[in-house]
Amino acid sequence: MPQLSVPYTMVTAGCLGVAYAGLQLRVGLHRLQSKITFGNTTTAGAEDEVLTTKARAGGNMAEYVPIGMLLMLLMEAGTPLPPNLLAAYGTVFGVSRLTHAYALANAYSKDWDHGPYRKYSFVSTILSLVAAGGYVAFQGAKALRK
Repeated sequence: MPQLSVPYTMVTAGCLGVAYAGLQLRVGLHRLQSKITFGNTTTAGAEDEVLTTKARAGGNMAEYVPIGMLLMLLMEAGTPLPPNLLAAYGTVFGVSRLTHAYALANAYSKDWDHGPYRKYSFVSTILSLVAAGGYVAFQGAKALRK
């Protein structure tokens, strides 16, 4: 059986996977420290906003990264996209997701304005997905016409 060679996707997915594990570790450690096993409510009945922002950072990454990596895999394995453009997609998508995760995970910090980082990383993520999705769909349609 031939082996699929997709090193750009592997590097990008690997880096984002390690980052995701780190985000989830922060949630787990916060839960241990605050003794909140389910949800985000303290024993006093108040919402733990820090836990909520940490959990949303991981959840947000889990929502966007799979489709971004699937598109990258399809571009690398099934299209004639030059390696430098594939690397550019992986870099823009990866940095966008990492920046957004960092900004969201630290949204509770009063000393740092996370808004611009979240906004621009979200926009660059969406533009990356639209460009990759459009390219993959175009290449797929082209292949169907053969």
